[in-house]
Amino acid sequence: MTSPPQQQHQQQNNNNQYAQQQQQQQGWGNQYAPPQQQGYPNMYGGYPPQQQQYYQPQQYQQAPPTSFPGAGYAFPGAAFPAATPAATAAPAIGGGSLPPPAFTAEGDASEYYKGFYQGVVRGNGSSSVGTAASWLVPLAINTALFLGPIWYIRRKYAQQAAEAAGSAVAGAAGKGGKKKNAMPNFMEMMMPMKPKNYRVDVKGTKFNDVIGIPEAKEDLKQYVDFLKDPSKFTRLGARLPKGCLLTGQPGTGKTLLARAVAGEAATPFFTCSGADFIEIYGGSGPKRVRELFAEAREAAPCVVFIDEIDAIGSRSGGRTMGGGSSEENRTINQLLAELDGLSSKEAIVVIAATNYAEAIDKALLREGRFDRKVNIPMPDKQAREELFSFYLDQVMTGDKSCKPKIMKMKQRVKEGDEPKSAEKIAEEEKPDLIEPIFVEGVSNKVYATALADRTPGVSPAQIATIVNEGALAAAIHDEKVVTLPYLQEGIDDVLIGKKHRQRMSDSSLRRTAYHEVGHAIMSWTSPLQKDVIKISIVPRGRAGGYTQQVQDEAQEPQTDDFLFSQLCVLLGGRVAERLIMGDISTGALDDLQRATKISVDKILTYGMGEKSGQLAFRQNEKNDGRAWMNYSEKLHGRVEGEAKALVDKAYEHTMKTLTENKDLLVKLSELLLEKREVNRADVESVLGKRPTGSR
Repeated sequence: MTSPPQQQHQQQNNNNQYAQQQQQQQGWGNQYAPPQQQGYPNMYGGYPPQQQQYYQPQQYQQAPPTSFPGAGYAFPGAAFPAATPAATAAPAIGGGSLPPPAFTAEGDASEYYKGFYQGVVRGNGSSSVGTAASWLVPLAINTALFLGPIWYIRRKYAQQAAEAAGSAVAGAAGKGGKKKNAMPNFMEMMMPMKPKNYRVDVKGTKFNDVIGIPEAKEDLKQYVDFLKDPSKFTRLGARLPKGCLLTGQPGTGKTLLARAVAGEAATPFFTCSGADFIEIYGGSGPKRVRELFAEAREAAPCVVFIDEIDAIGSRSGGRTMGGGSSEENRTINQLLAELDGLSSKEAIVVIAATNYAEAIDKALLREGRFDRKVNIPMPDKQAREELFSFYLDQVMTGDKSCKPKIMKMKQRVKEGDEPKSAEKIAEEEKPDLIEPIFVEGVSNKVYATALADRTPGVSPAQIATIVNEGALAAAIHDEKVVTLPYLQEGIDDVLIGKKHRQRMSDSSLRRTAYHEVGHAIMSWTSPLQKDVIKISIVPRGRAGGYTQQVQDEAQEPQTDDFLFSQLCVLLGGRVAERLIMGDISTGALDDLQRATKISVDKILTYGMGEKSGQLAFRQNEKNDGRAWMNYSEKLHGRVEGEAKALVDKAYEHTMKTLTENKDLLVKLSELLLEKREVNRADVESVLGKRPTGSR
């Protein structure tokens, strides 16, 4: 047994050795962490047994002191009791030769608090600059996101206020000192719908440019006289209608006619479409209407033209089952208010155009609004001849009246180029005249007559396209002039479609030839049908072949016998297939659909049925189905039965006619297979002269 002084000396040596080991350790966060040795820590995170330390029981621990002299830190709190002698005699832990130290000396406090001070009081070693940046950077970003839009709005407001002030000064100088508000309304500045300019230049557009509709021109010439000299009408107490509604098929010249009114009267022309009043923002429609009429009042006398007015003026449900939306209703109401607000002293003419007159709201058509309706029909034969003559004079056909012009395309302005004046731009874009080429015996009037015979029911816009297609085809083939065959080819390109390569087999092509010749024979042998001018098995558009006849005028009535002959012509293709090929195909789909429609319309729409009597019901092409029927299902069943009997009767007559002319059918089909396209002369050479009394 050792003496107490020896025990104290041994304990002091142990403490000194332990302190030296702690100074060799790399970190200060854990004072019991052992030094690194080779091969340790092992895969389980352990150390050698002699160096493993465990948490001491409470009886072996020394209470920490209240001060930290090594770091100059005083721990707040009450003083701890001194260690007992028994605590200093703690045995070695873990089987090692070095027992854990006891907190007996005052210097041990530095070892106890060193990890706490380094980990908590001093932090992780980051500088004060980094800490400040972590606070200031988010604060600066949030401030910029909040104050940036406010600064931008104030800046734009100041710019617009300056521009308004400059325009107010200019307006005051130009209008006798009349001042304008220099500070725009803040809500108007923030409005996403900016004002639009509806004014369009129509200089050079006259009534001479409007061809083929003389009646409509006469109706609108009154507006020109009113804009030029209103006293001509007011001296007798007359009042010119405020609004004029132009109706007709697409491409008949409604827009051109409205522009010609302003061009003849030399007045400003404001134009917009019904779709311009419909935008994503609520209330945009009424706002656009107010803008349009506000500009018109400032520029009066003038012409206001609203195209496709049915886009906003059909709230009564003309083409749909329900009425219009609330936005359309507000737009119509604003338009009605503006029309009512036009006084007789304001020389403003409002012209509207639509393709669906039946869809316009009745409130727009009453007295004092659009109370004058002008219908623009499809051009008749005389009008078509005038239109073809007009457009043929603008291309090189070889006639002495041709005055073709070379149009100059607009050039893109490059960066750095000096801006050009409007006069210089107009001079550069002015078309150049071409030296005409004269061909003996060519007459545009003869061309126009031949083309007009083949184009009944064609609109002026289509006539212009036909002439242009013929000129393009002649240019592609390096022709010096545009000849009649190219113009006739242009008719097929516009009305039927462009040619494309043959994709059918020989047997299918032969079936198509028999099919088309069956149509042609039924047309040729019927005195009620028009002449056959062309048969083709060259694919065009969606058609694998076609038989072309001279068409009837749009206003020509159709008799009961003519409708029956039309059914026979439509069934001629299927009957020819059955007679020659022995079976039928799906190629007669369109023919059968048209035959069914003619037979049903004859009984149900025109009142020409034998059993249904003189009953006629309104056509309903827009909305099909049981919910839209305005007649009973019982009547519908009788009509279907009568229509089937009518088609069967036409089928029997067609079969009898083609059977009698089977040899001619085969002969003309062989000629068609050889040439791919045959004209009227070829048909006449095989079938002979048409029956007497043919149309």
